[in-house]
Amino acid sequence: MGHFFLRLRSVGRSVSRYALLASGVLMMTSCSVAPTAPTHRLLMHRAAIDFTGLKNVIEVPSVKVSWAPPMGWDRLQTKKTALYVNEQWRSPSAHTGVGVAYIKLPIPITADMITWFAKNEYCKKSDDGRIIAQWTDTLGRPWFECENNKYHVRGYAITRGLEAWIVYSGYRTAHAPDPAEISLAMRSSETIVPGGALPTTQPSLASR
Repeated sequence: MGHFFLRLRSVGRSVSRYALLASGVLMMTSCSVAPTAPTHRLLMHRAAIDFTGLKNVIEVPSVKVSWAPPMGWDRLQTKKTALYVNEQWRSPSAHTGVGVAYIKLPIPITADMITWFAKNEYCKKSDDGRIIAQWTDTLGRPWFECENNKYHVRGYAITRGLEAWIVYSGYRTAHAPDPAEISLAMRSSETIVPGGALPTTQPSLASR
């Protein structure tokens, strides 16, 4: 999934440029940006997820989330730049991944705008890229699904004031998709809660 990391750097630059240009407008109008998906709703959503194949929820301070990564998957080296921090777990086959990028914003902008930049950088600027779908779920999270000749990526964005997260999962298109790995990655991505406290009781985990 390394190609997506390169695109995230472009997303970070674009977000920063837009935020700086928009700052004057926001200050003049005194507009505020509502956070995406309140934490308590995300925690309730996570409690209903099937945790089969997932680890207990852990804190990942580098990206300021709590998360249940897939069992038996490798945690890749943390990627840090001046624009974002990225954490990713990769499947044993190395064909599937799930991750989250944390972006510090100069001013608040909406999750829809973060998602628009992600779609534009990853899909529209790739010669072979295409947007498969885009939607907003019942929690208010804007989603995108894109594909090029290397990767298929599905993700969503969340914002909290001057902080934003891009949560994603995907697989290499050069190999036959593994439904079990893809399902595990998608369920793991749904457990990510920005700033979410660890639960007082953990879901019962099934064996691998």
